[in-house]
Amino acid sequence: MKVSVYTQTGCGPCKLFKMWLRVEEIPYEEKNISENKDHLKEFMAFKAKGVPFTLIEEDGHQTQYVGATSTLKNELRRHKEAKQPKL
Repeated sequence: MKVSVYTQTGCGPCKLFKMWLRVEEIPYEEKNISENKDHLKEFMAFKAKGVPFTLIEEDGHQTQYVGATSTLKNELRRHKEAKQPKL
């Protein structure tokens, strides 16, 4: 699973979501659309409505989320738990 989080400089919800990802130990790639024009072009191609915008890529499928919703967080936790070794 690859997690990309599109953010913007000065975005409070983006900062909180990145902090949550670190606490949950979920690896992600940050793509700041304020600082990188290529990231902005990617973001615009998705026709995203706001940041944080999260793209989850797995097994050739892409799932998109706007905001740090409970649905997104539950999905990320589910993926994390599925990868942990069973005792």
